[in-house]
Amino acid sequence: MELTFEEYCDADLSLIRDYYETTFSYYMPDLSERIFVVRDAHWLIGAVRLREEEEYYHLCGFRLLPHYQSLGLGSRLLQLACQDLISKPIICQALPFEQPFYHKVGFVDLALEELKGPLHSHFIKQHQQGYQIELLIRYPGEYAVAL
Repeated sequence: MELTFEEYCDADLSLIRDYYETTFSYYMPDLSERIFVVRDAHWLIGAVRLREEEEYYHLCGFRLLPHYQSLGLGSRLLQLACQDLISKPIICQALPFEQPFYHKVGFVDLALEELKGPLHSHFIKQHQQGYQIELLIRYPGEYAVAL
């Protein structure tokens, strides 16, 4: 493997959109997001997307191709993003099977009462629609993964 971890900086987000379509996910390109990627040679194999809100960053997308999972690449990619975004905590919404991964990389449970801004109402709506997700937060400087 010839791995490269980097922040994706390109005004044309078609590469990211195409990558999401290969993983069967819809993605509407958003230039306000910070995107971090991992490549194997020239192939995009993973992406982390974060949107800056007033008091936190919202981890709004995280994909790693299936045959690259369980190799520690997701942890390394997320660590790269967290290292660069040290001014605010990062909040994510995790499904039950994702929670052990996020806990392992430094996220802790977040009570809904502590959440402010647009994500609060979005989370309430998702729960009302039956989604079983939990809020997690990672505070700046809380955890480091050796790269």
